[in-house]
Amino acid sequence: MDKLKDSIILGIILGALIPVVSYALILSLLELTLAENPLRISTMQVIAIFVNFPIFRNILTKYKKDKLGRGMLLSTFILAAWYIIYHDMLAF
Repeated sequence: MDKLKDSIILGIILGALIPVVSYALILSLLELTLAENPLRISTMQVIAIFVNFPIFRNILTKYKKDKLGRGMLLSTFILAAWYIIYHDMLAF
């Protein structure tokens, strides 16, 4: 992580890529280990989005990469907003 450039764009890319990879990993692990998936797709999506937070915290505290952390936070907020809109959780 020390060699990563402190860039908002790189943070946005990482913040979007990490949940996608973690979602695919969760899905593949559940398919390999169980005959029936006990988790709903929406639950797996929330878990994948929340994987960003420990990594985000580590980047800010341990590596002192503020711009990278801001980009990750921005993409995490965008993914959370997508999740809320996609699953029709807004009540008007």
